[in-house]
Amino acid sequence: MSIPLLIAIAFSLGFFIESIIGFGGGLIAYAILGFFIDVKHMVLAGLYIGTCSSAMIFLSDKKSFSRSILIKSLPICLLGTMIGVFVFSQISSKTMLIILGAVSIILSAKIIFFDKIEFPKIFNSALLLVGGVAQGLFGIGGPFVVNAIRKSFQNKSELRTTMAAFFVTFNLVRITQLSITKHLPIELFKEIWWVIIPIFFIIQIGFKIHVKIKEEFFKKLIAAMTLFSGIVFLFK
Repeated sequence: MSIPLLIAIAFSLGFFIESIIGFGGGLIAYAILGFFIDVKHMVLAGLYIGTCSSAMIFLSDKKSFSRSILIKSLPICLLGTMIGVFVFSQISSKTMLIILGAVSIILSAKIIFFDKIEFPKIFNSALLLVGGVAQGLFGIGGPFVVNAIRKSFQNKSELRTTMAAFFVTFNLVRITQLSITKHLPIELFKEIWWVIIPIFFIIQIGFKIHVKIKEEFFKKLIAAMTLFSGIVFLFK
């Protein structure tokens, strides 16, 4: 199977889930792709696909977007994202894989064991910073940010659309910073430009069902895949 086709399948599955529950697209795609391609290669592919897909999710339901919630997370997450991009440009793929494995295990444990636990507000700023770093480094800052601000959301649609705006905003920061440091792989984007087309259709399907389905099953699925992949990544 060709790498672009594999990327298309992995991210289609990932963003189908994300279009329903608001996050998880990158986690699922990485859980699949990490066995086949270099970690930096898949993260950069995710930067292009994630930005386009999140923009589509936002435009499909932009009336549910909460500007105030996004602005509230902006300063701390911006700092974290810039730190994450800097680290991405400095470390090796091997180190990236180890960090991704550790982060994947932490996120899966959070979803399985601690998803219902409310952390004290004093930790919210730390979670936003960690979310920004995870976004800058891997493009998977959503779970940390959601945990910090989820009480601010009125419903699933607002969470889904506002988090899509979060991903677009901070991915544009990543693109700018990577471009300045000459780490932006234009040739890769040219190779996979078409991948976003099937993903757009997948997102539309997810949008139609996201308000009608209980997302608990999908969260557990994400957690199981992420835990397995995280363990493998640590020892790969």
